[in-house]
Amino acid sequence: MIPEFVRGPIAPVFSIFEEDGTFDPDGQRRFFDFLLLSGAISAFFVRSGMGQMYAYEYDDVKLMADTACSHLKGKANVLVGATGIWDRNYEKRPDPKVFTQQAIELSQYAEQAGANGVVHTLPEAILPQGNETYADVILRYFETINDAVSCPIFIYQPPGTAAEYILRSPLVEKLADLPNVKGMKASTPDAMYILDICHAVKNKDFGYIIGHEGAFYAGLHSGAKAVIGQGATLNPQILLAVQDRFDAGDMDGAQEAQYSVNFLCQAIGNSVEFFKRYATEKGFPVKTFDRAMKNNPYGGAPRPPLSTEEYETSKRLLETELAKYTTTSVA
Repeated sequence: MIPEFVRGPIAPVFSIFEEDGTFDPDGQRRFFDFLLLSGAISAFFVRSGMGQMYAYEYDDVKLMADTACSHLKGKANVLVGATGIWDRNYEKRPDPKVFTQQAIELSQYAEQAGANGVVHTLPEAILPQGNETYADVILRYFETINDAVSCPIFIYQPPGTAAEYILRSPLVEKLADLPNVKGMKASTPDAMYILDICHAVKNKDFGYIIGHEGAFYAGLHSGAKAVIGQGATLNPQILLAVQDRFDAGDMDGAQEAQYSVNFLCQAIGNSVEFFKRYATEKGFPVKTFDRAMKNNPYGGAPRPPLSTEEYETSKRLLETELAKYTTTSVA
C-alpha cells in the first residue's frame, strides 16, 4: 500500500550549517520545531535538494538521519535522502560499485535509525556497461535498493536530470512493481509528463509526488498524491488547503489556494535564506550559512544576501497569504 503520509505537502527540509560548513544538529532540531508549528506537513524529507543534498558527505547523511529520526520520533514522518555520495560533476563520476554500496549502507542506516522511507535520485552517477541501456542501469539500481531494505523507497528525478535518465512510462511501470518502491517525485510542472506517469501507475501501489508546487492542483486532477517543493516548507498550510478543498469537491477553492501558492513561489526570492531568518525571528534561531556547491541544480550561482527591505517584503507577502488559510499565527 502507498504510505498514508504520501498526501499533501512533504517538506524538503533546509539543512542548517555552521559558518565553516559543518552540520549544526542543534540548529537543525530548532528548525524542525519551527516547521512542526504549521501542523500541515505530512513528512519531512531531509538531505533534500533544497537542503543541498549534493554537498553532503557520507557521515553527514548518517548524522542528519540520526538527528531527524530521533528528534521527530512520535511527532512526524521522516524521509532520508540515501543516494551515494556524488557532487553531480558529470566529468568525474564516482566508482559505480562504491556509489551503489554507499546507497545500500545509507539506506539501511536510515531505516535502522527509524526513517519512514528513503529517497534515491536517479543513478546519473552510473554509466551503462557493455550492452546495457540507461533503463537497465536505473532498473538494476532500484532492484538493488529494493532488496536491501524493507522500508518504502521513493524515486527522485531532480531538475536538470540528463535526458537519458529521465523516466518514461514503461520503465516507471516496472519500477512500481518492485515491492518497496512506493512513489516518485519529478521536478517538473509539465502537465503532459505528469499525466503520462500518473496514468501508467494508476492501478499500482505507487504514488506520484508533484515536484513543483505550482503544478499541484493540475497534478491532483491527473492522480498525483502529494507535493514536494519550497512551498511545502514555507507555506504547507496553503498546499494542504489545495488538497483538502480538491478532495471535498471545492474546485474553485482549490484553484484559489493554488493561486496563492504560485504567487508566493514567484514572489519570495532566495527562499532558503529568507525562511531561516524568519524562523530565527519567530524564536527558533538558526544560521543562514550554506555549503559551497559547484554543480547546483537548485538556483545556480550563489545569491547575494537578502536586504532588510527584501526580507521584510517577503515576510509581509507570506503572512498575508497564510492569513487566508490559517486561524492561528505561526509565531
